Amino acid sequence: MRKSPLILSMILFSLALIMGCSSEVDDATKAAEKYKNVEYTVKASEDLMSDESILARNEEMKPYFTEYFTEKAIASRITTIPIKIADKQKLSLKPENLKFNLSEQKKDIVELKYTVDLVLLDKDDKESKRVPLEGILTLFDVDGKWLVQGDRFDTVALMNLIDG
Repeated sequence: MRKSPLILSMILFSLALIMGCSSEVDDATKAAEKYKNVEYTVKASEDLMSDESILARNEEMKPYFTEYFTEKAIASRITTIPIKIADKQKLSLKPENLKFNLSEQKKDIVELKYTVDLVLLDKDDKESKRVPLEGILTLFDVDGKWLVQGDRFDTVALMNLIDG
């Protein structure tokens, strides 16, 4: 009988640990979903590639990035890829069927595999093209907020939309 409280305590501790990890993954997934929805939502317009538009895009994306990834994404123009697609295709973009699966989890780090359909829309918001994409997002918990530290996106599919 004396072992029962010990076993019960171990079970409760294990459940609390599992629930805490699940909550972290849920929070990271919600942050990832917000980021991908903002990243892949672009309204076609004539001035998408103007300096003002690019600066506005960079500012729009910054709240989702760690400081390190902000510098990397802006310097390598990762933030402009969706607007380049919209500009080149002369179509608006929106994400659909966004799904995340846990790939790896460490202390304050979550890696999520994702799939999404990038839907290209004409001026009447009718679907013109649908491109399935996949990638891996790495998110860090920075002061209680999940931020993107890395995005290994589907380079081939995205570049095909830009290059023709």
